[in-house]
Amino acid sequence: MPMYAIPKPDDRLPVDTYVAARTWLLANDPDAARMIEWSLNEIRPPKSPENMASEIIWIILCAGRSAQAARTIEAKVWRAIRAGEPVVTAFGYRAKASAIERAWRDREADFAALQDVLATNDTVRLLEWCRAIPFVGQDTQYQLAKNFGVQVCKPDIHLCRLSGFPDRPQAPVKVRFAACMALCGELARASGDSIAVVDSILWLACNKGVLVTDCDAAPITLNTKPVTARSIYESGPAAS
Repeated sequence: MPMYAIPKPDDRLPVDTYVAARTWLLANDPDAARMIEWSLNEIRPPKSPENMASEIIWIILCAGRSAQAARTIEAKVWRAIRAGEPVVTAFGYRAKASAIERAWRDREADFAALQDVLATNDTVRLLEWCRAIPFVGQDTQYQLAKNFGVQVCKPDIHLCRLSGFPDRPQAPVKVRFAACMALCGELARASGDSIAVVDSILWLACNKGVLVTDCDAAPITLNTKPVTARSIYESGPAAS
């Protein structure tokens, strides 16, 4: 089995660069303030089966596509759900459409099971619960747990590149997660932000092209040219 060295956070992304990216985003991208507000005050255990199911559906849609593309599909999916129509009529990926229908149909039972898990205050058990949901993957289990209020980051392609990992060969998720948490933890301690805020800002900065590094984990550069990517909160043209 290959050995993977966990990069030192300061070697990849100094806190000054993180703060500069956060400051620039807040001054130039309306999504940033909304993202920070959400990370600080809105991520918490779901209050209802419907709230929980909506988070699960969002995670299913996010896997393998940009947030902007997922937002467009999300609007179509919810129109189908509210109209009582098969989700596949709005989202042609049949297996994922079926997983979305299951999440909505079984929301009461899932919510009750989630309460039992949350009562243990055990992050590992919560991650296991998240991972057991159809089409919640090894990376998105962390995203769902974060959305349920746990201070963890999602070791997605953006954060892994920032942490010093090449895209291929992909390191095991536990190795990537440890490195990404080390990066977020160091930046959180140095900046005063929470891990959830750091994770959100780093993800947004990569999504909007403000922090740039390539698939070979090259040095990170700060790009302060105008953002051209659309808002992550707005639906765009219809997508399949």
